[in-house]
Amino acid sequence: MRPPHRHDHAEVRHSKRALKLALAATGAILIVEVLGGLWTNSLALLSDSLHVFMDLLSFALTYLALALSEKPISDSRTFGLHRLEVFAAVINGLTVFLIGLVILASAFYRISRPQEILTGPMLIIAAAGLLVNLFVIWKLEPHQGHDVNVRGAFLHALGDALASVAVVLGGLVIFFTGYTAADAIAAMLVSVAIFFGVFGLFRDSVQILLEGAPKGMEKNKLVSAIEEISGPGSVSDLHVWSLCSHIHSLSVHVQLPENHRNKQDEILDQINLSLEKKFNIVHTTVQIEF
Repeated sequence: MRPPHRHDHAEVRHSKRALKLALAATGAILIVEVLGGLWTNSLALLSDSLHVFMDLLSFALTYLALALSEKPISDSRTFGLHRLEVFAAVINGLTVFLIGLVILASAFYRISRPQEILTGPMLIIAAAGLLVNLFVIWKLEPHQGHDVNVRGAFLHALGDALASVAVVLGGLVIFFTGYTAADAIAAMLVSVAIFFGVFGLFRDSVQILLEGAPKGMEKNKLVSAIEEISGPGSVSDLHVWSLCSHIHSLSVHVQLPENHRNKQDEILDQINLSLEKKFNIVHTTVQIEF
């Protein structure tokens, strides 16, 4: 039995500082885009603000995961509160999905009934949103190699930057051609990106809640990695599951020949090291049998 994985304190501190900046910057642009979308009558800005909210959710959950990784466990909650991250993701993902449906329906309505849009202010706000996304990407990029959650947040920011580009392009089309339906088309594109993001969020969350095997950790791969050390046919009763998005657990029975009894500690260490290096599994229960 190995203790739950705990991040290096210096890495956690630096990652949390970068995430705080990302949260502040993203929260500010969320408010600006919501108010700006209502002011300029731009659906594209409103849809992008929803995409920004998805990023804000991602950053908040990542920060929560890092903060919980530093909290001690208790007698009543031996795994701590890590699964709160998953419940929060499901609830917020459902909210984002419903709002996205409303925006998509409004976009279809506006395609046939174009409305007047304050193009100049819309372009300025959309460009500001793009700059904020680039700032967030710049702050998170140095830390993405240290933590899988920070990498997820970085990819969210990258996706939001692409959505902001779509909104800016839509604004430019309106500014130079007067084709106001471009705003609704940009809103539809961003809404589709939101639905893909929500689908991935639900899929991963449900997989965790059902205690399914984490992505990339199929049973045959794990068995092969262990049997490279313990020998062919030695693995049985293997189970692997996730506590949250970044803590994975494994239990397994490993049968060794009788003449390996004096090597069991060495073999156990090799198995644990292999699981950590290849699959980032550090919370293991390996039962040795002879």
